[in-house]
Amino acid sequence: MALTDRSFTAGRFVLDVGGSGPVGYLKKFTGLHIEGKLGTHDLGPDNVQKKNITNFKWMPGKATVGIGMGKALYDWIKASFDKGYQSYHGAVVSGDFNYKAQSRLDFEDALITSVTVPKLDGGSDQAAYFDVEFEAEKVRWAKGGGEDIRGNIGPAQKQWLCSNFSVEIGDLPCTRVATVDTFSWKCSVAPDEIGQQVEYTKHPAKVSVPNLKLEISMADYQPWADFAHSWFISGQRHEQRHEMNGRIVFLGPDREEELGEITLEQVGLVKFSKNDHEANSEKIARFTVELYVEKMKFVIHQYDA
Repeated sequence: MALTDRSFTAGRFVLDVGGSGPVGYLKKFTGLHIEGKLGTHDLGPDNVQKKNITNFKWMPGKATVGIGMGKALYDWIKASFDKGYQSYHGAVVSGDFNYKAQSRLDFEDALITSVTVPKLDGGSDQAAYFDVEFEAEKVRWAKGGGEDIRGNIGPAQKQWLCSNFSVEIGDLPCTRVATVDTFSWKCSVAPDEIGQQVEYTKHPAKVSVPNLKLEISMADYQPWADFAHSWFISGQRHEQRHEMNGRIVFLGPDREEELGEITLEQVGLVKFSKNDHEANSEKIARFTVELYVEKMKFVIHQYDA
């Protein structure tokens, strides 16, 4: 018997944020599925458990996006960094091989819970993408309307690579920073679990700003070692007035144009160490610093111009 509804690949999909149109440079989307909470009952004299679903929850969604993500998603991330939270609605729409909408997931009152910056490495040739996770209060399935899901995603953005970056930390030398480990800004979300409700409202609970781990060429070791001595040993830099500001800058293909940045406020030193020694190694000698940061701001210059 012939099938009238044919299957289609998973590669035709878009994420819409705030009803403004598709998010650009979207590499991958996962999540927003439903999962039940299972209750078990141990009843005697039978040794078989009785089970039932006590409630359910919508699992987080995660979008993997490039720096040309589109203004709506950028505004959502920026507002979350600035205020600690910002709720949005949107939809994930799947299309067939002709990019005609076949199904959609609509979400409401979603809060960003995590933004992850990839590892920045001067020796990498990989394209750079952010992972943006969010939790929604409500999600609904719907049939697609057959419309073309290809739409205007905003002005074109230059490709950003993991090797194209620079770092600034106070007046310390940072031109030889080789790597910045991946890090995640996070906002925990607490559900308001009320007995008569099935789907709970969700509220921001706490923002967690990550530490930063940098590997730096030994050519800049002495200024950092002097700073570490004054910070840890002589006790001259334990006050807030000695904390620094800085930036992690995302650079264009020419490594001069600034595509965006994460600004760093109230930065201090947590750890200072030389990397391991290895006989007959051809690796460049480096040292490692770990820094705490009290506040971060997310900026893409194309949308803030």
